[in-house]
Amino acid sequence: MTNRAEHSCHHCGISFGWNPLETRTEDDTTQLFCCRGCQGAFRLVCAAGLGGFYSRDDRALPTVSGATSAPYRDDDLNRHVAADGEYCRLDILVCGISCPSCIWLLERMIARVSGVAEVSISYAGGIASVRFDPALTLPSAIFESISGLGFLPRPYTPALSDREARRERNDLLLRFGTALFLTMQLMAYSYSLYAGYFQGMSPAIKSILQYASLLVATPVVFYCGWPFLAGAWQSLRARSPGMDLLIAVGALAAWIYSAWALAVGRETYFESAAMIVTFVLVGRLLELSVRRTALSGIEALYAAASQRATLLEQGGHRDVPAADVRPGDRLLVRQGERFPVDCLVLEGETEVDQSLVTGESVPVLVQPDSEIRAGCVNIAAPIQVQALRPVGHSYLMRVAALVRMAQAGKPALQRLADRIAGWFVPAVILLAVLVFAGQYVAVGQGFGPALMVSLSVVLIACPCAMGLAVPAAVLAACSRSAALGIILRSGEVIERLAAVQSVFFDKTGTITMGQPQVISFCTFNGLDELEVLSAAASAEQPAAHPLARAIVAFAAEIGLLPGECRGFAITPGKGIRGETEGSRRILCGSAAFLEEQGVPLSGRDDREIAGDTEVLVVIDGRLAGRFLLCDQLRPGAEELVSSLISRGLDLMLVSGDAQPVVDRIAAAIGMGRALGNMTPDRKLELVQSTQAEGRIVLMAGDGVNDAPALAAADVSCSLTGSCDIALENADIIITGDDLRRLATAHRIACTTMSVIRQNLAWAFLYNIIGIPLAMFGVLTPVYAAVAMTASSLLVSLNSLRLMRIKHHG
Repeated sequence: MTNRAEHSCHHCGISFGWNPLETRTEDDTTQLFCCRGCQGAFRLVCAAGLGGFYSRDDRALPTVSGATSAPYRDDDLNRHVAADGEYCRLDILVCGISCPSCIWLLERMIARVSGVAEVSISYAGGIASVRFDPALTLPSAIFESISGLGFLPRPYTPALSDREARRERNDLLLRFGTALFLTMQLMAYSYSLYAGYFQGMSPAIKSILQYASLLVATPVVFYCGWPFLAGAWQSLRARSPGMDLLIAVGALAAWIYSAWALAVGRETYFESAAMIVTFVLVGRLLELSVRRTALSGIEALYAAASQRATLLEQGGHRDVPAADVRPGDRLLVRQGERFPVDCLVLEGETEVDQSLVTGESVPVLVQPDSEIRAGCVNIAAPIQVQALRPVGHSYLMRVAALVRMAQAGKPALQRLADRIAGWFVPAVILLAVLVFAGQYVAVGQGFGPALMVSLSVVLIACPCAMGLAVPAAVLAACSRSAALGIILRSGEVIERLAAVQSVFFDKTGTITMGQPQVISFCTFNGLDELEVLSAAASAEQPAAHPLARAIVAFAAEIGLLPGECRGFAITPGKGIRGETEGSRRILCGSAAFLEEQGVPLSGRDDREIAGDTEVLVVIDGRLAGRFLLCDQLRPGAEELVSSLISRGLDLMLVSGDAQPVVDRIAAAIGMGRALGNMTPDRKLELVQSTQAEGRIVLMAGDGVNDAPALAAADVSCSLTGSCDIALENADIIITGDDLRRLATAHRIACTTMSVIRQNLAWAFLYNIIGIPLAMFGVLTPVYAAVAMTASSLLVSLNSLRLMRIKHHG
């Protein structure tokens, strides 16, 4: 029989015996491929200018069969697309990711798709979050860019993720149960062999016990330990050795040596090989449990999303999946049911539990034209609503996506750990070889004892603890923050928030509720009150500012409805202008705004303001009236200020309102510094000048006039209910009205950075102490495996402490 030549595919790396496909490269070399899919993927990568991928030392390639098929259509994929500011977001579960180089390649190839603005891939979960412009690209083009590389893309859903987690847990449980049962049997044989070693045993009995040990240890190493063996092989193929390689070397070396020793009549160490696998499986199970606990915050968000909806149609209603609901659909939400999507109330009144969205436990009365967010509970009476957005675009799903993306974030400290872990494993393997040589040659130990000492060095080393030090803490912190109503946009925010030195707060809508009320109204120059009030309400009607809404509401209370306003224009932070009936030119705003317009303000007494917000009205160039408004402080504002000051932060209140108004609010909450008459440009200059002094700045605001400062600050914070542009620029989103959550966010960030430093310190200290002990034979391979497992588990459990952080503690 003629042996068929073996070839290696340049793209996927597999060995194959059939005739290869050939491609000539620019440097006139010939590359071989196993199939047209791999050949096409190679050409695609090189055409994109990413041919360097094939020379990376740590690359590994997808092993998902059939991955090049793309069975999803845009109609199907659009159900999973969510709005994200001016872009859309699509979360994709990518099967076949096996190393960091896979992520390196995927992120760059997806980013080259026209219209893709941002790509973030979680290595732990294999989830790609892609932000793209729907006017420039379609979801199917993104899927094709992934499948063209040999990976299998699937729309991400919580149910799919949950199934994968259950499959992983069940597989580990089966392997651990098998390993535990067989290892217990093996230890019974080993104790007999130990006793026979010291007290004597017939060669026949010893041989029977050793062969029984071989029979029992083999499935433990090769079945129960298969995930480690497969991972080690993949890491060798990728030339990126990792934790699995150390475990596999330890278990296989002990088993192979013992099998050889059995054949030549020496002492065996089968129990060491089996116990290594069993103890590491215990650690993996516990780490999986810790990871699931840390994910509980985001799982609670997904669990709150109703999976079914009652669709109203002509002649009746029917039950449909929530994913099938489209904007404009009419829905029935019964008492006790959750709202499946963001809705607008059409008919009926009820009370709604909004605790999941705002954190407030008191039910809220909703009436026709009220907007309700997905996840809220109808607790009083059935109502009919209109769907505003698909389920994937709902507020609840947007929050969950932000939390998931934050958990995938990588603070700067992780880059240090990644660099160290990259050379750590090869260094440990080299050290183990040197230790074996020293023990066997220099010290004169026998082959078996020298091998056990070198295996102890391999097993005691724990790059996994270094690898887990940062992501485990970030995962727990983001999950706990979400459970407490604090949404972090990325993991990097944690590091920046912990380092904040200066905090600037906007007043209206941030420190105050943003719902001012008119407490006084007067006119000047003998003008009629109703005439001035009607003109002011008509001019303010198009504006969305809280002060404008308060003036319109004040006029409505006495029966004046706003008229038509033409030529409306707004100067952020200052005032508005427009023309009402009879071509009357109206100006409404602050005194500084009117002075800029050249309006004389004679007859007005500043002493009457007494710290309230003043809005002046000018009709046809003459001062016509004045509104005085006051706003309520947000719950927890005083406690927030006290907490942040106690931690040494420098606080300042900045607002476009007059200085006396800002001073009064600052004094009420215990803030020593306040600046009034702050336009958006001045707020931006303040942030930039403070940063120029080398200080880390946090800006908290909620309006359009805060957007430039929010974008420039090192850390930005907005509250739910803020305008879209403020939320878009916010690194931290606080749900509900309780400002103390910002203090909680800062405490979580500081505690997280402390936990990360503890984790890294422990990982380094453990290796500094453990490796020398193993080198000198103090630790056996079994004890080294236990210590290695305990080290990784300690890092995970230490990170889990973040899940116990309470509100305002």
